[in-house]
Amino acid sequence: MAHRLGLYPNVSCQGDVRVVQSLNLQGRGSITLGRDCSLGVYPSPNLYYGECYLEARHPEAKLVIGERVFINNNAAIIADKSNISIGDDTLIGPGFSCFDSNFHSLNPDKRVTGDYKCKPVTIGRNVFIGANVTILNGVTIGDNSVIGSGIVVSRDVPADVICQRVDKGEFVPLKMSKGLNNGM
Repeated sequence: MAHRLGLYPNVSCQGDVRVVQSLNLQGRGSITLGRDCSLGVYPSPNLYYGECYLEARHPEAKLVIGERVFINNNAAIIADKSNISIGDDTLIGPGFSCFDSNFHSLNPDKRVTGDYKCKPVTIGRNVFIGANVTILNGVTIGDNSVIGSGIVVSRDVPADVICQRVDKGEFVPLKMSKGLNNGM
């Protein structure tokens, strides 16, 4: 049985959207959910103990989730004063976080003043992001890349690479091999 969902005027669905986990939509900016995207999954960890939190905090903020994007349970995506876009056909594991801001100045004298910068985040098409990944402000991830579980992404990732965790929480891009492209 199909159900209709009433949304705030700043939230738009471009077609059918599948919502499996509790969904919390917040903010005064715009949120766009692409055709055939899925928010939450059953069965998967933390289905009943969390939510998919999407926020476009200020009026100028934009959060765009592309077509056929699959976001697993317990995602937190916050566009504060900038833009976050997730390209079509992207798969995102559980425990994902993405922010366009640090939300506070890094300068200790300005930390509580609200004087901080936001930078857009762009996740390309057909990206695969593992469990418990955090993507920080100003990052662009290229099309077809894979981000390994548990990584904090603080710099751009080129297209067509695999990024795996190494010592000190950094990542090393590896070129796609023919074996990976053939389902290996």
